[in-house]
Amino acid sequence: MKKRSRISIIYDILSYIEREGGEVLATRLATATGLAYDRLVKILDELNDKNIVHMIVDERSRRVKITDKGLVLLKRIRDLKDLLKDLGIDIG
Repeated sequence: MKKRSRISIIYDILSYIEREGGEVLATRLATATGLAYDRLVKILDELNDKNIVHMIVDERSRRVKITDKGLVLLKRIRDLKDLLKDLGIDIG
């Protein structure tokens, strides 16, 4: 199995959140992206620090919401993936 690039993982995370209406449970996000929960949380912490996602944590759950900055990043990654695909370059 081919290892996914970091940008591909971030794309998968952001696109899943967007498809699900902008907010998801972290456990569902881990399942949907195929990431171990602890690895996902580390990535989400970094994205939260950069204001790409906003995490809402309470005693029972961790929800993840995409921010406006996250939506802009998602669009730019999509555009880059499309351009690279047109050039015959696959980034995963």
